[in-house]
Amino acid sequence: MNAGQGQPEPEIIPPGTDPDMGAKARAAAPGEDVLDDLAGLAKHPLTMPRLTYALYAIAAISGFPMLIGLILAYVARSEAPEWLHGHYTFLIHTFWFGLLLIAVGVLTWIFAVGVFLLWILPLWYVIRIVRGWVLLENRQPVPNPESPLFG
Repeated sequence: MNAGQGQPEPEIIPPGTDPDMGAKARAAAPGEDVLDDLAGLAKHPLTMPRLTYALYAIAAISGFPMLIGLILAYVARSEAPEWLHGHYTFLIHTFWFGLLLIAVGVLTWIFAVGVFLLWILPLWYVIRIVRGWVLLENRQPVPNPESPLFG
């Protein structure tokens, strides 16, 4: 209270906050709005394909995250809209075509064909992931997701 006037001191509202916000909202636990933002992000239709492309990109250095990405692609594909369905199919085919190329490359190593296949495989993989991710960010479907080349 102000000394001598009997009136309460005015509430100080920090810049950038809404003065009409209720006391309940102001008393919310710290970080609660962050959790709400994360929940909203998880519901965004591009979150899962972005995560899957990111796991595939990390797998270019270490192969293990690709298995997690493959599982995510299989699970999320059933609930995805048609244009995203093609992205998941593209990612799934990237895994299986890559595995096939590795097998053929190892089996034909003696004939020097395998050396070429195993040399070209990382380039093919990176181009495929970058192309798919660029199409995703531009909100475009993969033209031919079942193609062994670049969609």
